[in-house]
Amino acid sequence: MTQIHDTPALTRAEIGEQTGELTIDDSQDNYQTLLNMLNKGRRSLSVYSRYLDGKLYDQQEFNEALRRLATRHPQSRIRILIRDIDPLVKSGHRLIELSRHLSSSMEIREIHKEYANNLESFFIVDERAVLHRQQADRYQGIVNYNDPKLAHYLLQHFNEVWDHSQVPTDARRLHL
Repeated sequence: MTQIHDTPALTRAEIGEQTGELTIDDSQDNYQTLLNMLNKGRRSLSVYSRYLDGKLYDQQEFNEALRRLATRHPQSRIRILIRDIDPLVKSGHRLIELSRHLSSSMEIREIHKEYANNLESFFIVDERAVLHRQQADRYQGIVNYNDPKLAHYLLQHFNEVWDHSQVPTDARRLHL
């Protein structure tokens, strides 16, 4: 495995081209990887997170890249699973506002309590690029720009949780 900060070309990696597993270990590595994946993505994003860390997800540049992905293709689909949306709504998290404007291509659901103890976090773009952290509250994880097998495995879990989860009970929290 290669440490991401030892691989400057990673920020230029294309989805589907960069093979091999890379390790990341800090918020900056995570953020740069997420941003690059969004900028290179074409149609889909699935995010599984206990909480949407503000250092990663509540940044203007990140939200602009997410908006571009959502509008890049008429069938773009952005799905976000989060444990509890209340803190995001109360803090004015940028993703909440963005989801209000992109409601046809972006949906946020709260993770069903049956799955609430899952500690991992992952970010999958175009069903092949993956950033996966075993512990959501730590920045250590793996990145692969071309791992459809891992993406498929994680998406199976994501889809199961998605199917059992719901838009927040009080939908007005998202669409006021």
